[in-house]
Amino acid sequence: MTLFIHLLLGFAAGVHGASYGAYKDAPYENFRLGRFIREIVIAMAFIGTLSLLGWTDRQSSFTIFAAAFAGARTITEFYKLFVRNVSQDDFRIPTRMHYVKGVVNNPIARLILGFGFIWMLVGIWGLCSLLAPHDPPVLRGLVTGIIIGTLEAMGGAYKDGAIEGFFWHKFIKSPVFGALAGLIAAGHAEMFVPGRVADLPMLMLATYGICRMLLELVYKMPVADYVPGKFPSMTASFPEWSTKRAAYFIPPYVATWALFLVLATHPSW
Repeated sequence: MTLFIHLLLGFAAGVHGASYGAYKDAPYENFRLGRFIREIVIAMAFIGTLSLLGWTDRQSSFTIFAAAFAGARTITEFYKLFVRNVSQDDFRIPTRMHYVKGVVNNPIARLILGFGFIWMLVGIWGLCSLLAPHDPPVLRGLVTGIIIGTLEAMGGAYKDGAIEGFFWHKFIKSPVFGALAGLIAAGHAEMFVPGRVADLPMLMLATYGICRMLLELVYKMPVADYVPGKFPSMTASFPEWSTKRAAYFIPPYVATWALFLVLATHPSW
């Protein structure tokens, strides 16, 4: 596949994430075109960089699409947690890195924590690498998905638990969907050929992307009165978007899910 095709897949992944974000957030903080475009640009830049580095070589279109979505979400969350400086007064659950005593405001401390986050990702890579090269792809996908899903659940419990409380039924969702995502990704990634160091991280990215997409589809999009936890009020500040958001954001969201399903059923593409 060419760089152009990879960028198109990144564009589609960015549209998916941007449509979801705009749909859930617009009634509470208004629609922000810059944020919508930002998600698309990040997804395209991320997968374009991996393409230029050769990481996407021999990977399926499905893997590239899911990896682009995962990369955009990870970069955006990293920016919110460790870099962005905005007032947290308008958020019930802070978007900035925080702990039981409050928000971490010191920029140096936040960057140090951000580097810790990066090393955690390297640690996940190392942990997933412990599987033997001859292990079947299904086993690799399953174990990788459980590891990623469990750590995602732990991060969510740390971020939200001090404010909303801890619930096992919420915690277990990510490991379960992570395992499912890993099994799906394992059927597409060109994995574990000697000398190709990118195979495992591409599996990890695809697994995380699929997991996030499934969780958002099942537990957030269908809920008519769903309010993101970061907003302090259950009442929409921009109620006009409660009625018109479906017309704007559901079509691209559905279209990118259709692309997801087509690519998922054609591993050779």
